[in-house]
This record gives sequence, C-alpha cells and structure tokens, in this order.
Amino acid sequence: MGRAGPTGIAPVLQVHPTRLCNIACAHCYSLSGPQAREELPGELLSRCAEEAFDLGYRQLAVSGGEPLLYRPLAELLARAKALGMVTTITTNGMLATARRWAPLAPFLDVAAISIDGRPDEHDAIRRRDGAFARTVANLEVVRASGVPFGLIFTLTQHNADSLEFVVRLAAREGARSVQVHPLTLDGRAALTLPGARPDGIELVAAISEASRLGAELGVVVHVDAITADQLLGHRDRLVPARPVDDLVDVAPVLVVDADGAVIPMTHEVSHDLRLGTLADAGLGTLAADWLAAGRADRLAEACQRTWDELVDDGPPPAVYWYDEVAARTRSGAPTLAPTPL
Repeated sequence: MGRAGPTGIAPVLQVHPTRLCNIACAHCYSLSGPQAREELPGELLSRCAEEAFDLGYRQLAVSGGEPLLYRPLAELLARAKALGMVTTITTNGMLATARRWAPLAPFLDVAAISIDGRPDEHDAIRRRDGAFARTVANLEVVRASGVPFGLIFTLTQHNADSLEFVVRLAAREGARSVQVHPLTLDGRAALTLPGARPDGIELVAAISEASRLGAELGVVVHVDAITADQLLGHRDRLVPARPVDDLVDVAPVLVVDADGAVIPMTHEVSHDLRLGTLADAGLGTLAADWLAAGRADRLAEACQRTWDELVDDGPPPAVYWYDEVAARTRSGAPTLAPTPL
C-alpha cells in the first residue's frame, strides 16, 4: 500500500477518545451512549498523535462516542495541527452549538456530520425523535465558522435509495462531500442490525448513484468500497509486500479505541492482531514490538489471502475491503458471497 490505503488517502490515526454520547444509535459500532464513561486522557492521546506522526500518519480523525463531549478535544486537535496533521472529526451534529463549536473551529480542517437518510429514517436509527431536525439546524453554526464540512451516510442492506436525499441535502446545505460508509457489524450494530450489512449489489448500486449524483449536483460523493475492476487492477495497493517494514504499509488506518486498544485497519480485525494498549506502552514501542513479532506479516498475509479468494471465486461487484480482510483474520471466511452483476 505504500503511503496510502486502497482509496489513496494518506495514513490516518483514527481516535475514539470517549464512549460517552448524547444518544445510543442502533448502528453504533461501539457501545457508546449517555451512560458510557470510558475515556482516554488528553495528554495520552496527544503523545500518541506525536508518535503516530513520527510513524508516518498524516491525518488525525476523531470520532467517538460523541467527540463534542470530550473536554480535551480542542487541545488534542491543536497538538495535531501543530505537528502538521490534517484534523477531522465525525459528529452526530446535535451538540454543534456555537458555544461548543467555537473553540474547535481554529484547529479543524474538516468536519463530517452524520446523516442517515430521510428525517424518519435518521430518527429511527438514532433512536431519538427530532434528531434530524436538530442536526440540520446546527449546520448553520458549522457553516458560519468557515470549517469545511461533509455529510457521512451509513449504508445498510436496505437504504441505498436514501442516498439521493442525503446528497441533495448536502448540496442545499453547502456540504462539500458525502461519504458513504458501509455498516460495520460490531458493537451495538451487531445486536440491533444483524442482517443489515450491505452486500455487493447494494455497494455497487451506491457507487453508481454516487457517480450520477456527484455529476448532477457538484458534490463529491465517495463510497468506502472498491469495485471488481479496482480489485483486479490495484492488487499492489491492497496487498502489502512482505516482510512489512513500516506500520503504515499494512495499516494505513490505525484505530485507537476508548479503552486504549490500538487496532490496525478496522475494529473487526482479530484481537490477536492488535498492537496492544496505550496503558501498557507508547505507540512507538507498541509498533516496534508488533513488527518484530511478525504480526504485521500475518496481517499482510490475510490481505493476500483475501485478494486471492475474492478473485479466484469470481469477484463480487463491489466490496468493503477492510471488512473482507478483517473477516479472514478471524475465521478465514468471506463476508460476502460473490454476486454476479
């Protein structure tokens, strides 16, 4: 993968500093909510960002829980900006009041606001009446701050037809982009939406709609998936060379969870491939030990096996690559049955 992942994006340190959230969404990949209290110290995460930068990570992406409830957020973003990292947050937007937003705006490069369909669909998945209206009302605060923002839409097996509504909303509200992210069946989502992971047909339908709507409305629409043609044509971007010398070569996304666990690629990667926890050692030490123990090569081998199996079986129309790899680190079984176009 070199210095970028399958989508060509520079290596990302994805931090989940708290599980505290103002709502408890059905599709949450953690168990975040109003009663959750797990949280990482700001100084610990600032040191982690420094070490991540030294390892080659160039973007800090803060999610949650709800990041606007994390009190040291401004300090963490400021430290990342001082290092030269691009800073982003993903928020449900319900708490993006002027009072909360103003301290963050000088240190933010991009904000992603979660919108999960039409108002009734959004409120249902958020499990809170009025959630859609409150988020959309707060977009004026974000616009007025000058922070560029986009919308992020969780794609399930059932809601590809809602993408047009979200993209049109983005165009109307001044959002620069819409990111379409396939549902991750982890945390609460595994309990409440067990059959809702989008298959290859839904993914390719979303990709087609993204292309059409982007051209029509002038909004960049990106789907976190790769097509069969991209799978076949970009093996070198998907399968790292072994032996793996640098963490970013096999983990262009590095996740830090609210319990301090450091996870390569995605939450769903097997626990025995985690780097460890920040409670035990700094990120630099964890990375060096992980590479020395050969676990980076094991993850690279899972990437190789994923590519081979998808191609040998006849590639599905589209896949979410990280979920496919993660499934094979756990059991060797594919997540999607090949589906012909």
